[in-house]
Amino acid sequence: MNTLLKTRLLASLIGIAVSGGALLPSLAWAQTADATLRGKAPPEMQITAKNVATGVIRHTNSAADGSYALVGLAPGTYTVDAGPGTERTVTLTVASTATLDFNAPAPAPSTTTTLSGVSVTASTLAEVKTSEVGNTISLHQINTVPQITRNFLEFADTVPGMAFQVDSSGHTSLRGGAQNTNSVNVYIDGVGQKNYVKEGGVGGQFNSQGNPFPQLAIGEYKVITSNYKAEYDQISSAAITAITKSGGNQYEGQAFGTYTADNWRARTPAERASDEKTPSESKEYGVSFGGPIIQDKLHFFVTYEGKRYQTPVTVTADGSTGRNYLHPPQRPAATSWLRGPGGRRQ
Repeated sequence: MNTLLKTRLLASLIGIAVSGGALLPSLAWAQTADATLRGKAPPEMQITAKNVATGVIRHTNSAADGSYALVGLAPGTYTVDAGPGTERTVTLTVASTATLDFNAPAPAPSTTTTLSGVSVTASTLAEVKTSEVGNTISLHQINTVPQITRNFLEFADTVPGMAFQVDSSGHTSLRGGAQNTNSVNVYIDGVGQKNYVKEGGVGGQFNSQGNPFPQLAIGEYKVITSNYKAEYDQISSAAITAITKSGGNQYEGQAFGTYTADNWRARTPAERASDEKTPSESKEYGVSFGGPIIQDKLHFFVTYEGKRYQTPVTVTADGSTGRNYLHPPQRPAATSWLRGPGGRRQ
């Protein structure tokens, strides 16, 4: 027989991004998703880095030996200079430590960003001085690679050693290597999402068709499969550190929606014996919008994603497969008797 299981899943986020450090104090987490830029420059020069999208400006001074370091930079494209005529445009990825030497030739351009009709060409600086083993999932991959679900962790399956699975009921799971799902931890803007109550590694990943976080709110993330630093806790297989989007100096928005119902599908094996289908329905939808409140200083970003499922479930005698666990009566096995002394059977 068929019974109807109704599931309503919802994930939403409302955020305001503050770009001006003088307006509000910044928050620092142990598991940071920010980037660090370091390298060599002329001695005792001011190094300036400006975020192309938000207008945020960061300063530091090089030491007597020319070394410098800019920490706590949000991943993105920056214009960096160490004085007139030394401008470089580079892209920093999430949770990375990149090197930019002003005494060396400029790196070759590798990415192009379009802002207000102007194309900005930049080189993505690779992290070459680290013991961590892992890959970065960029926003371009999230927007262009096909996926089965709206779970942003699905793209981690492209990293060697990671396995993202979806079962027949739509439940998702992520594991690293040969270990189970409980060994994974996800950090969003430096905050761990460990599930302390149920299995599944992180919240929303145990017998759930939902997502741990709205995909529209994810900017990019890094999957670290081994040699992760001590700042990543409560893991033994893989660490995923993600950074959320923030508004910029342009107004931008996205929207999506998917819908399917029983009129658009074939009959299940359990429905073939009847004249009608069990009602079923699936909806997924979302919207995001962001932009400036004060140019180069204060920005906002808002996103919402929702899921509504009405899923038919077939209930059988054993609760899952319909297999009959009541075995037919068995005939007693044949017994041979031996006559002992005195004619007694033994």
